[in-house]
Amino acid sequence: MNKDKPGYKTTEFWAMIIAAIFGIMLVTEIISIKDTSTIMLYTKNIMGGVITAASVVSYIFSRGKVKSNNVNYTQLLKDIEKIVNKA
Repeated sequence: MNKDKPGYKTTEFWAMIIAAIFGIMLVTEIISIKDTSTIMLYTKNIMGGVITAASVVSYIFSRGKVKSNNVNYTQLLKDIEKIVNKA
């Protein structure tokens, strides 16, 4: 019997949604910074993209591991760290 919850009922899903929304809000300047220097604006846009991409990719990896019924959480964390460190 398969006891996997649908993706939208998991904590990872909602954490990914919140992180993605935060990243999008940074990029679209809904959340702004007081320093308006060009370097800070580029940094903000890059960080918004990285936050969004890392949250979505980590969610995809975690759901894929759960669906395969072969979850190795230590390896999952290592995979996520590799993805975040590359970005």
